[in-house]
Amino acid sequence: MVLRTAICLLRGLAARGNQYKCPICERRFAYFLPSGYYLPNGSSYPYSSMLCPGCGSQERHRLLWLCLEHLRLKLRGRMLHVAPERSLAKRFKKTFEYISIDLDGSRAMEAGDITDLRFPDNHFDCIICNHVLEHVPEDKKAMAELFRVLKPGGWASLQVPIKLESETTDEDPGANAAERERRFGQHDHVRVYGLDYLKRLTTAGFEVKMLTWRDFLTEAEARQHVAFAADEMIFTWKP
Repeated sequence: MVLRTAICLLRGLAARGNQYKCPICERRFAYFLPSGYYLPNGSSYPYSSMLCPGCGSQERHRLLWLCLEHLRLKLRGRMLHVAPERSLAKRFKKTFEYISIDLDGSRAMEAGDITDLRFPDNHFDCIICNHVLEHVPEDKKAMAELFRVLKPGGWASLQVPIKLESETTDEDPGANAAERERRFGQHDHVRVYGLDYLKRLTTAGFEVKMLTWRDFLTEAEARQHVAFAADEMIFTWKP
């Protein structure tokens, strides 16, 4: 942890400037860093992402934060963060009563299975669960659990990789690692969602809104924040 903090500090100092701004750590830089992160062939995503030299956020993390601001969502209360992204977690902890989980607890505050959450009904004001459901064999059960623990009127960010050109989800939880890599772009994915992902969420009870960066940013604003990620922002509400 100390080494990582020192590297981030040095990286941020080396990139000092005014051309770009990270909306998460609110610092300005002369450049952002290529991450070398590649995404599935045929997906609607870009093939690489740019890291913030200060907090390490990727394009999709910065885009999410800008979308939160655009939707004027309540940034306080009780939050559940599943498989937490480090840069977002650091910022969320400042304003929320915050708890994070992942399957074995190695990347979060505690272990937790989103198909069997230990929390009571209507417990959280908001949930962040991004790029998780494509890993979960029983995704509909997970959606039902997320809906159960969210308070009425609460919101959730449930981003997943989506093939916009496909109406239906391609999934096979029983496929081996090589087949998953071929079909879903990653060995630990069990599906790649199509547009029917939105129907799965509404069937679970959520109200759903899908946006892209063009819905709330100008090209100049997206360029300043390096937020051109083609991820579709999937926000849901519990009526």
